[in-house]
This record gives sequence, structure tokens and C-alpha cells, in this order.
Amino acid sequence: MKKATFFIFSFIIFLAILSYSYYLRNFQTQQANKLKIYWFIPDGLRSEPEVFKIYEWAKSGELPNLKYLIENGSSGYSRPVFPSHTPVNFATLMTGTWPEKHGVADGPMRLQGYPLNMILKGGFSSAAKNVTPIWTTLEKEKNMVSLLSVPGSTPPELYKGLTIKGRWGNWGIEFPSVIFNSPSKLIDEDYFDQDKRVLSFSHQLTLTRPIEKNKLDWSEDILKKYSKVQEINLSLWGQNLFALLVVSPNSTDFNKIIFSFDKKTIAAELKAGEWSPWLNCKLNWQTKNDYNTQTPKKSDWESSLSQLMIESQIKITVIKIDKSPFYRIRVVYDSLNDFNVQPSEASQDIHKKIGPMIDFVDNFPPQLIFFDEDKKTFLDEMTMSFDWHQKMVSYLIKDAKSDVVIHSVYNPNQMLTSRWWLPYLDPKSPRYNDVTEDQRKILWTEVKNMYVQIDRILGEIIKNSDPSTYIFFSSDHGVIPLWKEVRLNNLFAQNGWLKTKYSKEKNETEIDWGNSRVVFTQMNTIYINPKNLGGPYHRADGDEYQKLRQDVMVLLRNLKDPETHTPVLENVWTWEQADQIRLPKDRIGDLVVSNAAHYIWSETLTQKKEVFKVSLKGGYKQAALNTLPELLTPFVAFGPGIKKNYQISHIIDHADQYTTLLSLLNYKIPDFVQGKKIEEIFTSK
Repeated sequence: MKKATFFIFSFIIFLAILSYSYYLRNFQTQQANKLKIYWFIPDGLRSEPEVFKIYEWAKSGELPNLKYLIENGSSGYSRPVFPSHTPVNFATLMTGTWPEKHGVADGPMRLQGYPLNMILKGGFSSAAKNVTPIWTTLEKEKNMVSLLSVPGSTPPELYKGLTIKGRWGNWGIEFPSVIFNSPSKLIDEDYFDQDKRVLSFSHQLTLTRPIEKNKLDWSEDILKKYSKVQEINLSLWGQNLFALLVVSPNSTDFNKIIFSFDKKTIAAELKAGEWSPWLNCKLNWQTKNDYNTQTPKKSDWESSLSQLMIESQIKITVIKIDKSPFYRIRVVYDSLNDFNVQPSEASQDIHKKIGPMIDFVDNFPPQLIFFDEDKKTFLDEMTMSFDWHQKMVSYLIKDAKSDVVIHSVYNPNQMLTSRWWLPYLDPKSPRYNDVTEDQRKILWTEVKNMYVQIDRILGEIIKNSDPSTYIFFSSDHGVIPLWKEVRLNNLFAQNGWLKTKYSKEKNETEIDWGNSRVVFTQMNTIYINPKNLGGPYHRADGDEYQKLRQDVMVLLRNLKDPETHTPVLENVWTWEQADQIRLPKDRIGDLVVSNAAHYIWSETLTQKKEVFKVSLKGGYKQAALNTLPELLTPFVAFGPGIKKNYQISHIIDHADQYTTLLSLLNYKIPDFVQGKKIEEIFTSK
């Protein structure tokens, strides 16, 4: 029986590999001189002529591959759409339209007819768009298209192409990296105020685990090596993972952590700052559980019956350990599996040739911002992510036989919005003078190294391209230095418009929707109903509604930072004025608000109800006006028919990139497209 099962399993694997090989051969380029496209879109790659002068860095030799592209192509700056948030701008780049037409107004979007605590449309999902993206158009033109980490690409819309892990598209299976902390007074109040769930409502990213006080049942061979040990249980996703904090010989303080899956064999032994190799494991995913805290759940028994065991790998680092003992441990899960790649067989091939995936550094919202030691972990993890993405360039072009590659990497956004860098590099930042010039030089070295790693990926693209290849290089938005969060829901609670209740189960302050009349939801929307916001949401009307809405606008216009007396509202629009900011009226609330530079709106609710809080994060882009120069992104076009060493005379709009690319390929521009062809970069019109 066992032999028969083994034979059947082996035969299935053989068929899967055979089918993937056929899939690659079937779509191999048939025409020797067929045009190819590689569109590389690093997320959050700020580029403007004032501070982040990447074209100057390139010309000076710091970014040699970018230098090659601009000397042999056309370059300039591109302006994002409002709000300057990833899903909105990727939808614009990939459709050539503005939000009013493509329909993606934000990441989390509420819809009329449903409760406001439920996010019915996620802007990162391909299903959120109202128009066809460029990859569908290119596939219809018989191109083999590969998409890597592109927001808005999942659930997959390609029939024959390769789709790898679209970010947060609510498709497939993904295990986000997690930080384990010990309960400690070292963690201050700021820490507990921060959002620790993916996109504010999904998987928890930081977990507190106590030190076990039970009798140790580890192998005696392990225990006898150390003078003192303390145990912690790090099991998660159905995978047992145990750890021992130990005092090694010739030491008096806890200085190492031993990791084991079975308490008998050591999987890794790490000091602070060290990383384990990739370790094989099996993770449990419940297909009937969406892991969203804001949606109804199946029964426990139904969820347990839907379990899938996923073959995966983890990589562990000890961020911090001290004599308390205090521990801070990061567990990075392989971002790639058969369930977030289409066709799924490609996952096995990528693992074999490239290895486990670290898609991007840190998490969203960020978790590596609380301890000084987090910075080193961030830099280590970012380098590993860039290394993986660089190796994938050759794979996508040669192994996957792609005619078209659209490739994004999230690391620039993560670095420039993190705690450690941007506030001290931009002279406009209120925190610019909080560091010395010597410290600033170190920070610039670290940030420029990130741009160097982007440049290395460009080099890999150039190396694997041919004379007929078009290379587009752009980004979705820049980043502005952040100083303070403005907690609008605390403000509304102070005014009696929003009521809260404390959940012991979640250990969180929650909104009492049935008794609330005004609420802010990320990233820029305020919902208002003079009766209450409980139950299905429908837009209110009448005199009472108009008065309450006007009162909210007056409150916001008068809101000033108590420290500087600076107004924090840049602008406010009613839903009827959505056409002024080119947003879809049916996917916004009753008011849309834009924050002043260096401030960001926050959903956070706290028991103290403070409105202003110095942020631990260092950068942002959400709900800032898209006219700010800090939000500009690079645009470089390289290939046949494009002028060489040409600087574009004006700032283009993001929608123009789509139209220009299709024009270069001589493809028909769909009727829905709003972007304009950048005529001036063409060698002939």
C-alpha cells in the first residue's frame, strides 16, 4: 500500500514538472527579433531634483546602470495621483487611467450597503479595477507575460502567463514574518499604541510570548551544556518551534538562544544579530479562515477540517537578548509557495533554482522600528530581499521565456517610511537637526546603498536584454518625512461623535458603531451619519447631515499642532466634489481629507484620546497632495525608437507611461485610456 501511494505521488510530481516544462516551451518566443519589455517599478523610490537627486548620482558614477539607461534613453519625472498610495498609483500605471475611471480609491475601501467595519473592496486586489490592466492587453497580443510582486495582479488575470505573489491581493496563501517579544518594561507605551496587524485588520505581526515556568523536557544532552536556561514557545501556524534562552560557559548573562522543532535536536544556536540558515518546516493554513479580524468566521470545527499543510522554510534571527532575560526574535517565513504562484508548478522550479523568497523587508505596518537593534535586522533582511529579486531577473527572462516582465520590489518604500533614515536626510523635516553631520553621512551611505541595490537589478535587466528590448524604470510614489500622527478618531471621540468600547478578548479599544456618528478610516476618508454608523452604511442626506458634515469640516480646518500652531489640514472635499480630485464617488466616504506635510492621519484609538503623537515611523505618502515635489518618481524609457540622452521637458502624469509603452509597441490604445503619449521622447512621430 505504501509503495503504491509513493508511486502515485511520484507520478503526480512527474506530471506537474512535465506540464510546467511544456508550458515554458509552448510560449517560448518564436520570432528572433520580437520586441520585449521589462518594466521595473520599485515601490516608494523617491526621486526629485532637490534632495534625492538620483540622476545626478547616476551621472557621477554612483549608479552606473541607471547612468547607462539615461545616456541611451529618455528620462524625467512622473507625478503620482491622489491619494499617493501604492494600490491607487499602481492601478493608474497599469491601466493608463485615473482613479475616477479605474475605481481604486485606496487600499481598504468600504461600499454602501455593507457595515463600515468590513472592507469589501481591497485596492490591492485585481478585482478592484474597473478597467483592463496592461498585462491582459499584452497577453492578447500573444506575449508571454510574467508578473513579479505587482500590486493589483492577484487574483491572477493572466491565462497563460506567470503571476508570482501580487502583494495583499487576498489570493493564495502567505505567511507574514513575525516578531516574538517577551513581556517587558523595556517596551514602552508607544509600542502598544502601534498597529501590529497586516493592513490593520489581518494577521498579527508582533506576538508576546511569556517565558515558560514548567519543568523542562528538553534533551539532557542539550541542557547539560549550559549553566542556566529559560524556555519559550514560539509555535505558530501549526508548526512547533521551541527556544531556550541560555547562559553559555564562561558567561554570566543570557547571551544565546537555542531553537528546536522537537526539543531533541538543535536547529539553530544564535547570538544577537545572527541569522539561521533556512530551516525546513510544515505550516498549517485553514482555507475556511480568511484570517481577517473584521469578518464573520466559520466554526472552529469547520476551519479545522479545512486545514492544509504547506511545505515551507523559515529563517530566524535574534534581534535582542539581555540579562533580564528579555528577548526579541524575528521569524521570516518563505514568501513563496504553490498557492501564491500561477501556474503553481513554477513555485517548485523557482525554489530549486533561486531558493526561498524574501519578498520585502519588515512588514506593513512596520515592526522593525522600536529598538535600536531593529535597524541592523532591517538592513540584513533588505539585502537578502534584494539578492532574491536580482536573481529572479534572469529566471523570468531566460527560464520563464518571458516576452514581457513587470516587476516590483517594496524595499525602497519600507526604508524611506521606516524610523531610521528619512527624517534626518530631508532638510524640510522637523527632525532634520536631531542628528549630527557625521551621523547624517552614515545614514546617507545606508540609503544610497539601497539605491545601489536597485541599480544592480537594473544591471541584471540590461545584461539579460537584447537590442530590441524596451526597459521602463519608474515608481508609484515618493516619500515625505513624517513627524506626527494626527489621530482623528480620538479627536472625534473627544467631541462626542465617536464612541468606543474596550475588547478584553482582543485587548484593543474598538469603535461602538451603533453609537458613533463620525469616523475616520484609512487613508483619507471620513464617514458621517447624524443618526449612527451601525449596520449597513448608506450615505445620509438632509439638513441634520449637512450641519454635522459642516461642523466636522470646521473642526478640521481649525485643528492645529499645539506645539507649533501649524494647521494640519491641507484640504477637505465633500463626496460631491470628488471630480476635483478625480476619485470615484461610489468608493469614498462623506469627506476626503488631505494632510499637511509632515503630518499623517491615523485611525488609532487610545484610551487617553490624545490627538497628536510623534510618530515612530519616519516617512509617509498617504493623503498628501500629489503636487508635493517629494512625491515625484523617476521615469526612464530605453529601447528602439526612443531618443538617447534626452531629458523630458515637463513632469509627466503616471497614466502617460502606459500610453507611451503601447504606442512604442504600435498596439492599439484602448478607448478607456486617459494617459497621453509622451511624444517628445520618440525619435520619429
